Amino acid sequence: MGIIDALDETSSAAVEKGEAYVRATKKYYQLKLFQQLAIISTMGTKYAIFGVLGTLGLIFISVAGALALSVYFDNAAIGFMLVGVFFILMLGIAYGNRKRIEKKVIRKLSENYFDS
Repeated sequence: MGIIDALDETSSAAVEKGEAYVRATKKYYQLKLFQQLAIISTMGTKYAIFGVLGTLGLIFISVAGALALSVYFDNAAIGFMLVGVFFILMLGIAYGNRKRIEKKVIRKLSENYFDS
């Protein structure tokens, strides 16, 4: 009977340790999920605020630049067209560098997600 009692105690201890491991792992993944959600939420909020304010600033600067060019060239259409062409060129540059931008975004996300 001594061997059976020892096996029973050992198996009970193994079950308890296994359950403790599962609880600890569950808590770890909950904390990891919370960390990732917090990072995404704060980054999204910051980028939304910066994006809205930057867009408003860019709109005012663009209109002011177009009006200044209109006065310089004495033609409103030319001033606004030059500002439009400038933004089309910027779009082309961004489109041409889209792979580099994607790599930087993926690298930054992987640093946040796979940190130890």
